Amino acid sequence: MSEPVYHSIQELLDQLKTGCGHTFSELDVNHRLTGEARNDKGALGKIVEEGVFHYSVNSRPEADFENLGVELKTTGYNKTRNGLSFKERLPLNTFNYRKVENQKFEDSDMWHKCQQLLIALYEYLDGKTYGEMTLDSGFYHTFTPADIEVIKNDYNLLQNKIKSGKANTISQKDTNYLEACTAGAGHGKVDANATAHYGVDLKPRKFALKPAYMTGVLRRLFSNGKIESIVDYEELKTKTIEEVITDRMSYYVGKDEDYFKNLIAGEEEPKNRFERYVAKMLGIKGVINETDEFVKANILCKTIRVEEDGNIEQNMSFPAFSFLDVANQEWEDSDFREMMINRKFMFVIFKKINGKYQFSKFKFWSIPEEILDTAGRKVFDELKEVLLKGNVVRGFRTDKNGKTVRLNNFPKSASNPYIHIRPHGEDSSDTNPLPVPDRLTGATEYTKQCFWLKKSYVKEVINKD
Repeated sequence: MSEPVYHSIQELLDQLKTGCGHTFSELDVNHRLTGEARNDKGALGKIVEEGVFHYSVNSRPEADFENLGVELKTTGYNKTRNGLSFKERLPLNTFNYRKVENQKFEDSDMWHKCQQLLIALYEYLDGKTYGEMTLDSGFYHTFTPADIEVIKNDYNLLQNKIKSGKANTISQKDTNYLEACTAGAGHGKVDANATAHYGVDLKPRKFALKPAYMTGVLRRLFSNGKIESIVDYEELKTKTIEEVITDRMSYYVGKDEDYFKNLIAGEEEPKNRFERYVAKMLGIKGVINETDEFVKANILCKTIRVEEDGNIEQNMSFPAFSFLDVANQEWEDSDFREMMINRKFMFVIFKKINGKYQFSKFKFWSIPEEILDTAGRKVFDELKEVLLKGNVVRGFRTDKNGKTVRLNNFPKSASNPYIHIRPHGEDSSDTNPLPVPDRLTGATEYTKQCFWLKKSYVKEVINKD
C-alpha cells in the first residue's frame, strides 16, 4: 500500500490533531515501546511517523514531507512556574565535519532539511513511562529573519573552527541557537571517518536547536507578539547578539547611580533597580532575562554589586532541582550539566566608589567545561549517592528560636571551591519527593535544594579581564 501524500501545511496540522489526546502506547502500531525499549525516548518520533502520519521510518537526507519541504520532529516540554519550557535540545540531523567545512549555510544539508519544522509536543510527567505520556499538541515552525541571521552566525562559527584546524575544540557553548551536540551513547566515542581525515580525535555530533531557543519559540507562539526584542534583523546582518549588546552598554561604563536614577525618573522605585538600569542601557521596557534573544540564547543577566573592599554579598543560585531526576540521571545527561553547558552569563558589575555604586564593567561568561565536569560532577555524584542510599538527614540542631532544624548530608560549600548545594524552598515545608525514604527519619520528601556558585568563585571570575 502506498504511503499518504500531504498537500499543504494545513493538512499536516489536521493530521497531527488526529493523534493528539492519545498516549504513545496507543499510537505505537509497531510495538516499539515494549520490553527493555519501554523507556526508549528515541522511539517517540518514529511512533508519530508511523502511528499518526502512516509512513515508514526512513533516514533520507530530504525533509520527511519532501514535497512540502517540512521535517517532522517530536519533543517534550515541561510546565514550570514561568510557563512552558523545553527540557532538551531538538536534534536536527547528523553533523558531518567535512560537509560543514565545505558547504555554505544556505546550501547545507542541515538547512535544506530543517528550515521548515512540524513539531509534535508531549508533556514530560515524572513517574510516567513514555508509553503513558500523551501526544497533546503541535505547531508549524519557520525561522524569523533575525533567527536565521543568528543561526547562520552559529553555523559559520562552527565551520570556521573546522577550517582553522580547531574542530576538536567545538563546544556546545560556542553558539547561541544552533549547536553541534555530541551524539551516541557513552559520550566517549569518536567519529572514525572525521578522525581519520583531520588527524585528531573528533566526537560524533548532531546539529540541534538548543532547549532555550525552543523555549523562546514556544513563548513567542503563545504571547500574541508581546515578547520584547533587543536587536533587530538589520543589526544581526553585521554583528552578533553579544556585539550589539556591547555597543550599547559600553557608552554607560563609568556612570554612577545618580545618573541611572535620572534615567528611571518617574518610575516607582523598584527593588530590582540595578536590573532596571541595565534595561535602560539596552533600550527595553521589560525584564532583560525575558527578552526574545536572552531566552533563546540562554543568556542570564546577573547584576553584581561589589563593595568598596572588593567583596560581593552573596552566592549565585539556580532553580531548584528534582531529587528524582538527580537519582535517575547520569552526569553527562543530567539537567544541571545541560543547563550549565549551554548557559551564558552576562555579569553587569556595579562597584561602590566613595559611597556610590558605579557601573564598572560587564562581561559574558560561561563556566569552563573542565571545571563543570570535575567540580560540578563531584557535587552531582555525591548528591546522587546520598539520595540513593536514603542518607539525607544526618542529625538535628536547635536554632536560636528554639526550633528543631534538620541537618543534611548534601555537599557543602567547604568541600568544593566552585559549586555546592543549599536550600531553595520558601521554607522547610516547600519540598520535593525523595527517590528513597530517608533512613533516619523515614521522610519521603525534603526541602527543595539547588546548586549554587560560590561567591568567591564569582568574585574571581569578574576580576579577570
